[in-house]
Amino acid sequence: MRQKSRRMTVIINVAIIALLCYVICSLIVLQLDIASYRSKLSELNAQKEEQSLLNEEMEALLEEGTDADYIIKMAREKLGLIFPEERVFFNASGQ
Repeated sequence: MRQKSRRMTVIINVAIIALLCYVICSLIVLQLDIASYRSKLSELNAQKEEQSLLNEEMEALLEEGTDADYIIKMAREKLGLIFPEERVFFNASGQ
């Protein structure tokens, strides 16, 4: 009877130790996940701030209306357009 009691005690102790190891490993993994998600959250908050600034700039441009100088500048830079009387020279030497 004593051996059965001792075996049961050993089995229960091993089960408790295994459960504790599982819980500790789970907590460590969860902490790593939390750290990863916090890092991602801070990156997304930074992107949100950048986008908010860009949106504010765009809203300011819309509120100003059609500024001719701005339209000409964007047409030249983004679309490569020129006025009919303009002459454009390209450097063929690559310098």
